[in-house]
Amino acid sequence: MRYLDNRPDEQERKITMKASNISLYYQSPESKEFLINLIDSPGHVDFSSETSAAVRLADGAIVVVDVVEGVCAQTRTILQQAYNEHLKPILLLNKIDRLILERNMSTSDAEEHLRRVLEQVNAVVGNIFASHVLLTEDTTKNNNQESALESADDSTLYFNPIEGNVIFGSAQDGWGFTLHTFAE
Repeated sequence: MRYLDNRPDEQERKITMKASNISLYYQSPESKEFLINLIDSPGHVDFSSETSAAVRLADGAIVVVDVVEGVCAQTRTILQQAYNEHLKPILLLNKIDRLILERNMSTSDAEEHLRRVLEQVNAVVGNIFASHVLLTEDTTKNNNQESALESADDSTLYFNPIEGNVIFGSAQDGWGFTLHTFAE
C-alpha cells in the first residue's frame, strides 16, 4: 500500500501526481520526541507548482534521484528551490536494485556509477552556490570574481555519504541505508 498515493490513478501508476501529507510521530532511542509532517510532492516537471508549494512549507527535504536516470532538469529545480528556501536537504539515491537486476552491473561498476551520480548532483549544488555568490557579492570592489568565490564558505553544502546526508535505497522495495546504518 502506498499511503500517500491516495488517488486511484496514483495507486495504479505507482507515482505521485498530487501532493499529499501525513503526520508521523517518532521517538528516538534517546527518548527525544519528534512530530514529522511529511509532504510527498510529485517529482515530474509537469507538477512543479505542487513541489514549489511543498518546499515553502518544509523545514527539510529529501531529494530523490533515480540512479538509472541520473540528474535531470527537475532535480536541478528542486535543489535550487531547497537552496532558495534555506533547507538542508538529504539525498536519496533511489533504485539501486535496478543497477544490479536490470543493468547487470558488478559491485565495482555500480559503485563507480553511484559515485558519478553523486558528483553530478554535487556539481549542480556547486553551480547553484556559485551563481548565488556571484549575484550577491559586490565583485566591483576589486574587480575579481574569483575572490568572492574563494572567500565564500561551501563546506556544509555538498552531499557526502560520510556526512550522513546521503541515503542509498529502493523506495519500491522499501529499504534504504546510510553508511552509518550499513556499518552497524
